[in-house]
Amino acid sequence: MRKPFLLALSFLGLFDSLYLWWVYTSASRPMVCVGTGCDVVRASPFAHFFGVPTPAFGAAMYGLLVLLVFLQPLLARVERGMQFAALGVTALGFLISLYLTGLEAFVLHAWCAWCVVSALTVTAIFPLAILEVLRPALLSNPAVALGAVRKNLAVSVLAVALGVPAFFWLSRHGELPPIALASHEALDERLVRPDSHTTGNPNAAVTIVEWGDLECPSCGLEQPTVRELRQKYADRIRFVFRQFPLTSLHPQAEKAAEASECAAEQGKFWEALDKIYAEQNDLSEPALMRDAADLGLDQGRFKQCLESGATAARIRRDLEDARALRLDRTPTFFVNDRVMTGQIPLEQFTQVIDLELRSRGSFAQVRSQLEKREKPDARPPTQPSAMKAQSSQAQATSGQATSDPSATGPTGLLGQNPGDPFSQYQQPGIACSEEEANKRQPTLVHTDEAAQLFRGRSKVLFVDVRPTAGFRGGHIRGAVNMPVQEMPRRWSALPKDRTIVFYESGRSAGDVCASGRAAGRILLEHGFSAENVKVYQDGLAGWEHARLPVER
Repeated sequence: MRKPFLLALSFLGLFDSLYLWWVYTSASRPMVCVGTGCDVVRASPFAHFFGVPTPAFGAAMYGLLVLLVFLQPLLARVERGMQFAALGVTALGFLISLYLTGLEAFVLHAWCAWCVVSALTVTAIFPLAILEVLRPALLSNPAVALGAVRKNLAVSVLAVALGVPAFFWLSRHGELPPIALASHEALDERLVRPDSHTTGNPNAAVTIVEWGDLECPSCGLEQPTVRELRQKYADRIRFVFRQFPLTSLHPQAEKAAEASECAAEQGKFWEALDKIYAEQNDLSEPALMRDAADLGLDQGRFKQCLESGATAARIRRDLEDARALRLDRTPTFFVNDRVMTGQIPLEQFTQVIDLELRSRGSFAQVRSQLEKREKPDARPPTQPSAMKAQSSQAQATSGQATSDPSATGPTGLLGQNPGDPFSQYQQPGIACSEEEANKRQPTLVHTDEAAQLFRGRSKVLFVDVRPTAGFRGGHIRGAVNMPVQEMPRRWSALPKDRTIVFYESGRSAGDVCASGRAAGRILLEHGFSAENVKVYQDGLAGWEHARLPVER
């Protein structure tokens, strides 16, 4: 009966070590653990030996024990040799287990439940292996050997039947749900503070905000990617770091965060950040003092700052902002308003940044022009002669007489003024022409088709791109309001699996679909299907004229 029990314990240790090995090589996933010790042990310098995860050695030991115990009745002639081999492997594992348990108790002061299970398992196997060596050999008897084979098979089948589903459950149990983001008002107020740590181009159209925990293994593994991005986009991106120490998981994270803030007082925040992340396996106070010395900081000033807790209030404020934004994991990155979590490959990060740079570039120009229009002494750009002729011809055809735009100033409508970046979506004087529709733009629809889409409400979403005041004055029933100026930071809130129909007021020649086309172009540039992005060119006026439902 000892041998089946010995085999069962070996399988238990094997599955335990395999799970630990998996999470040690998947640092972005939280461990299923009792208490917080598992993450502390995983982040410690003892989690790897010679560059190999420590659980890998345990998996090798238990796997070898499974083979030795299982094969004994099949290789009766070498039974005694296999028993001694099993005893030797178990003795070595027992001694290593004592050493690792001592590290947890006296060095790390943290207990990993999975490590404790492994230690108890090898401790139970060791005396059983001794008893196996002391008992006389019995497997030379064919009947006894056959019975042992059957028992081993039964134990193995049961172990696999229980262990494999348990492993898959554990591997998926650690998956976190998507972040439920806070309101745009909260993002505007709390995502970046005026005194937040920033580097790169302070006037960049794209901002990357990292919420990090200096003891988080996944954060540490992501830092080479972050450093490469900081170097590559130094003149085009603003980088921001916010403190988010998860003290319930990482007890040394808060003190490490304070150390980085103390370094910031001496002008070395980013250097300290890279240094602490690179050596996060040891975040004790002596280690932090060594880091300060390596960075050339004033040791006395740094120590006084660290011991006094002078920077704790700043870290608490960052934590409050993180909770207000409903963040619950690290690392969390914001690329403008796009949120990403965990370890992100460099290629994926680069694609997102390049996409934001392309889409934000034109809107940065729009903001600049709008600011110029608000200045009383600002003169609008001169309209090219070709556009003047085209505009005059269109006005003459319609029987309208207007003054030269260069004399009267801009219309205030996107896409209707010379030099306006939105003119790439709609030429002045042409409105929503077929010529424009043939360009790479969202599909134009008239009232009949818009009404048909409206009747299929489950698959269509009408989006009013006018300012909020206009939307409140009346809009298509069920529509949502997303002013075109807010599209660069709010487009991701729109569903890709539904048909999006943009519209404006439609009450004047210039307020038909220029903004709608601009908004649609943003979605197309962000991967929305061209079939699902449409612009209702008759606008709210056409909708009301057809006596279709309107809300006020």
